[in-house]
This record gives sequence, C-alpha cells and structure tokens, in this order.
Amino acid sequence: MFSDFLKKNKKMAWFLAIVRFFLGIVWFRHGFEKISNKSFDASVFLKDAIAKTSGTDPVVQDWWAFIAKYFFLPNVDILNYLVPIGEFFVGLGLMTGAFTRPALCFALIMNFSYLLSGSMNINPQMILWSWLLLSARDNAGRIGADGWIFSSIKRRMAPAPAKPPAKPPA
Repeated sequence: MFSDFLKKNKKMAWFLAIVRFFLGIVWFRHGFEKISNKSFDASVFLKDAIAKTSGTDPVVQDWWAFIAKYFFLPNVDILNYLVPIGEFFVGLGLMTGAFTRPALCFALIMNFSYLLSGSMNINPQMILWSWLLLSARDNAGRIGADGWIFSSIKRRMAPAPAKPPAKPPA
C-alpha cells in the first residue's frame, strides 16, 4: 500500500523531487569542491580507514581494510579522478532528475564505501534517502528530466487513435 503510494502518487512526486534535489546538491557540492581544488587525494582517506581496523573496538572491518590496502591504494590515481567526477555527475543527475536511478545506484555505492571506511558523517542519512528514492522508481524522477523524457517516449509509442471508417461516396 505505501509502496504504491510512493511509486504512483503525484503529490509524493513533489516531495521526492525536493529530497532528490537536496541530495543532488550535497553530491554536486562535494564533487565540485574536489574538482576545483585539484588537491583531492584519496590515499589519505584510505590510509585512515586502514588505521581504523586496530584497537579494542575497530570501526573498519578487516576484509574492507584488505580491499582498501591491496586494491584501492595501488589504484589511488584512478580513484583520485573517479571520485570527484562521480560525485559531480551523481549530483548533477539528481538535481536535474536525469538518469535518476543510475545516479542513485552510484550514490549508494559511494555512500556504502565511505561508511565501510569508517566515515559516519552524513552517509547513513544519505543512504536512507537514496533508498527511499530508489524505492519510488519512476516517481522519483517524474518531476525532472526523466519525467519529461519518459512521458515523451510514452506519447510517441502510444498507438494512434483508430480512424472512423470512411463514408461511401453518395
């Protein structure tokens, strides 16, 4: 019942558009800051995550630290490029409502990566809001570029109205 309300209600689409826009602003701002500063270095973040595996109550699990140490750190130059660009385009997609679902999927991947690395910050809240938007399916992008594009496609693919039979000549 709530699922149908979330997916189909036009008033809910406005609420979802506002949530989507604010999430987009957060992603866009973080990506833009990293791109414009040109000093973003993921290795500092990754080394900090690896260090959080020690102590009596580790914040980062050993398996994630292993991935960070042996996969992410050796490829940090690629991450230094992908993270800011990814954050920027996820934010742009969410603010405009273009490619909403793919943007939300990438947002969730990044949020979970940050969360698994020990960065609580705003990530749990962003995961919850992203999950809500993803659950709303097409309604999350109805007010935005996705809604405009999909409604245009549906109109073009709709069958043409049947023509009345021609009148015989008198």
